[in-house]
Amino acid sequence: MSPAEMRAPSSWHVVRAITRREVGIALRRKLVRILFLISAGPPLVFGIILVVRIMAEKASGMDLGWDPVLRFLQVQSAPVVLLALGLGTPLVSRDRSEDVLYLYAVRPVSPWIYAMGKMLAVAFPTMALLLIPGILIAVLRQGLMPETVHTGESLLMVGKMAVASFFMAWAYAGATVGPSAATKRSRWALLLAFGLFWLPDLIVQLVWRQGAYSAGPANASVDLLEALLGGGEAARGWVSAAVLAAYAVAGALVIKFRVQKEMTP
Repeated sequence: MSPAEMRAPSSWHVVRAITRREVGIALRRKLVRILFLISAGPPLVFGIILVVRIMAEKASGMDLGWDPVLRFLQVQSAPVVLLALGLGTPLVSRDRSEDVLYLYAVRPVSPWIYAMGKMLAVAFPTMALLLIPGILIAVLRQGLMPETVHTGESLLMVGKMAVASFFMAWAYAGATVGPSAATKRSRWALLLAFGLFWLPDLIVQLVWRQGAYSAGPANASVDLLEALLGGGEAARGWVSAAVLAAYAVAGALVIKFRVQKEMTP
């Protein structure tokens, strides 16, 4: 063999291979395909609403003053959460229940690479389903309202959507794959992930009542979108970004430390 053929694959190559394998397995599941189709619904609906709005404004000569981009992302986050749950909760629990984690170690694949590959299998499609339709709506908005929407404004909006999608995607990955590493049963991982998405906000609201900051990834996503695209409080946006980042980091740490021993051949 030549030196190039004997060279071990890079960490990124291994992460990409794990991600590709998991996404391929997920797409063979009927539930995940249905969730993908559901996630494709809001972009179509909001695109139609935008066209109807433009036609109504031109016919009446009035500015209706409603922009669908923020509302689209807030609505789109609901089916994307369900998709993340469907993608992420079986990923590590399946490997643990089948006792195949040691096979990654003999490759060799470190726990960190394993964690990144599994999380990226959730983060990549989640970010794509948030960002790509949002970009298409922004482009459609630019094309239909060239008098009022400037190119710089559209590019800034796309940049903000990219930031929000990045934080949301990795937080959803951490909040779903992390619980998957904590148990060998996918159904228990699903229950744990459901709890992570909504129980923290319920507890915070019961303690602090009105004005409480978001503590779960679902509400933190709403607050971050509002801060970036809807003129919401900057402080609430920064806190929400920190909360989402914390879920992503915590999920990766849980995966790494939970599978480390079981990956020993």
